[in-house]
Amino acid sequence: MRIHLSNAGAVRLNDPADFRRLDVLVDPQSSEMLEQSIQRLGSREDAQHIRVSPSVLRFLSGLGGQAEWEAGFAHMLVYARQQDWIDERGDVRVHLVHESNDAVVSAAEFKAAMRALPAGICAVTTGQGDEVAGMIVSSFTSVSAEPPMVGFFAHQSSSFTAPLLRIGAFVANVLGEEHHAVMSQFLSAPQGPTRFTSGAWSEGAHCMPVLTDALASLECDIVWTQALGTHQLIVGKVRKTTCSQATPVVHFNAATHRIAALV
Repeated sequence: MRIHLSNAGAVRLNDPADFRRLDVLVDPQSSEMLEQSIQRLGSREDAQHIRVSPSVLRFLSGLGGQAEWEAGFAHMLVYARQQDWIDERGDVRVHLVHESNDAVVSAAEFKAAMRALPAGICAVTTGQGDEVAGMIVSSFTSVSAEPPMVGFFAHQSSSFTAPLLRIGAFVANVLGEEHHAVMSQFLSAPQGPTRFTSGAWSEGAHCMPVLTDALASLECDIVWTQALGTHQLIVGKVRKTTCSQATPVVHFNAATHRIAALV
């Protein structure tokens, strides 16, 4: 098994059923990001090794509790103890392997490619009263039907991200042609009640702003977040939906477009 500390901020365990090895692959990243990731796993021992609790490995594997996996994992820990790789607390000594080749496209190339992807547009809202906040997103997507979950990305430094994470709930309002003024207000007005002066807004089941004539409004509790690069992935469990008739639009090539049916 190999723990992967990516420079996108994610920590995952690859090959969790391979008990013949245990190491940590580290993508090129700042020392600050690396130390934060190590603290999430365990503790640093020296320049080339960290200490990780077996319970962390079991959690990352996603296979804990399965009899066959547990047997192989136990055998691996017996071998590690024989090699004196387990300390008095039971933490395992794990070697760091630094990845030297991490070729990726430039930010300009990435943005040019993503502009070719049409996407729906949502006004995502949270809070109530003077603490309402909102943001236009084109990354909104379905995650699961059972249980019903949706997700989107918010920039780490966005004025919307901090109140969203603090409140722990949101409403995704799917926009159509009729909501040009709503989009303009969200993109130009400061965060807070001023951002909601255009559009037919009402309070939803949890008192958050719901756009009453949106194509669809999905009221959600946040159930999972993950920092990935410059953004936070936000996943919400859908508690209530409402739908209305409107003409959909998409974001494409840095502009908003109508949808025309193919004849």
